[in-house]
Amino acid sequence: MIDTDAIRSAFAALADEAPPSDRIRASLTIRARRHRQRRLILRLAGAGTVAAATGVAATGAWRLTQPPASRFPVLHAGPGGGWLEVPLRFRPAWLPRSYGEGKRTVIVDGTQAPVLSRDWQPGTANQAISLLIGWHPSLDPDRPSGRPTTVDVNGVPGRLVQVADQTPGTYLTWQPPGQPQLLVSVHTDDVADAQQDLALRVARSVRPDPEVTWVGPRFGWLPPDLATVPWRLNHGFEDTNWTQEVAMSDPGGRQLLISMGTSAAMRLENTFATTPIRIREWSGWQVPEMKQLFLTLPDGVEVFAQLDDGPGDEQAMPTLIRIIEEFEFGPWPDMSWIGGR
Repeated sequence: MIDTDAIRSAFAALADEAPPSDRIRASLTIRARRHRQRRLILRLAGAGTVAAATGVAATGAWRLTQPPASRFPVLHAGPGGGWLEVPLRFRPAWLPRSYGEGKRTVIVDGTQAPVLSRDWQPGTANQAISLLIGWHPSLDPDRPSGRPTTVDVNGVPGRLVQVADQTPGTYLTWQPPGQPQLLVSVHTDDVADAQQDLALRVARSVRPDPEVTWVGPRFGWLPPDLATVPWRLNHGFEDTNWTQEVAMSDPGGRQLLISMGTSAAMRLENTFATTPIRIREWSGWQVPEMKQLFLTLPDGVEVFAQLDDGPGDEQAMPTLIRIIEEFEFGPWPDMSWIGGR
């Protein structure tokens, strides 16, 4: 059995032996610069993930020492519910053996949720089969490009594209009469022909799903340039911890990420932040040069937030603090669906 207190004590000991703060700040700056070159957006139907510029190399090294998950953890997050109900609408009736649901993503535009993405994986995130339900203009830059092949999906013509780039995968798009656009994407270790066969079998098995998911968090205030931008809510897990992320990126490249959950890795990161801060009744740390906040809420849930405006924006940190001050976290999500078929 894993002893949580022992792990945290080990983290604290590691922090005591950390290198000088100047060297840490330099490392943070370098890693932040690298991450600023990445867009904080969802790649189509789970092809990638939103990444935060945490800047702590020790966290990555610690994770590499952990054995890969052999099964899905049982997660007890919260009661679920929220201000916006999102119908799941569809799910595959067939998936390869050992695959379970590992991630849900909702695009929120105003008071609507026009897009839902669901990912199934074999216990770890190295491979994934995803179902994207609906479409939104914010996804247009990430539309898969390539020579399409016309296929049949239960009597409906579909468009199959295979992409061989840094994240090779197979994408199959079709639209049943009177329904939103559906897209199955397959990112596995299989060869192209096997991926195509897998995408077709999964797509042809898609059936209605009467269940719902929820959007709990929402913004109380945003600066004008972000106030009308659609944003993404990601639900998932890492190791044995549940995670919930809110992310947005405006056309000018301004990026906001708020990550919540029970991540032990965040506690390690917090030990390197040097300036304490108190927001409402929450205690935490800030790293102004990184435009980052780390907070621990009264129930023990940890929060990481970053507003990435690029170098030289002196208003980024006050803006981020106000966003968090007025942010409504909502009820913590129900994560009992993790690992389900």
